[in-house]
Amino acid sequence: MKDDAILRRLQELGESEYRELLEVYCGMGALKSAIKEMHDGYLADGAPPEFDRVEAIHILVDELYAGLERFIRPECDPDSAYEPIRLEK
Repeated sequence: MKDDAILRRLQELGESEYRELLEVYCGMGALKSAIKEMHDGYLADGAPPEFDRVEAIHILVDELYAGLERFIRPECDPDSAYEPIRLEK
């Protein structure tokens, strides 16, 4: 019975990692598209991008970084993790 619980927990962790990776991948795709549009627009008109576009990209980058930091930082620095996530010693 305990083995089933461990296997279930491992599966949940794997699914959680996959969902986080998928979310970041999709966000990076949106970021890539936004930067490409801004780049192509600049090459076409020679005018700098509107502040709203730059701000949207800035916000997207902040969100992507925060998501990755929440996910990766506990792996790199277990002492920074919240209590329930800390690794058993």
